[in-house]
Amino acid sequence: MLARIACLSLVALSAVPALADHPYGSLDLPRVELFDWVERIEPLSYRARYNRPRYVGGKVAFYIAPSSQGAMSWHENVHNGNYRNHAGPTIKKYYYPKPWEALQVGPRSATQGQYKVLEVSPAEVESVIIEPPAN
Repeated sequence: MLARIACLSLVALSAVPALADHPYGSLDLPRVELFDWVERIEPLSYRARYNRPRYVGGKVAFYIAPSSQGAMSWHENVHNGNYRNHAGPTIKKYYYPKPWEALQVGPRSATQGQYKVLEVSPAEVESVIIEPPAN
């Protein structure tokens, strides 16, 4: 019994309220990048360089999940011959009009005066009785 009381008092006395701090530390000082040289010496990935997945990875993705982004990109690049011809990066360009330019709808027509607003007093609302359906 005494050991239990000693343990509980030790836990209670050692529980110090945590001092709240900003999750990113002090906002007064700029954050120092210690390993910024890693980003400079690391070569770009194949995906970033050529804007398409690698051939084998894209083919595997095409057989596993054909509707995934990587599989559809691989499929398109295979049909364009980008892997066979060792083509450089390809970037799609869309020359379609924006939806708000293509749909000449315009603003809604004015609806003022088309609907009749019923004026009901609170006494009339309270006088309506809704009866449950008979079983």
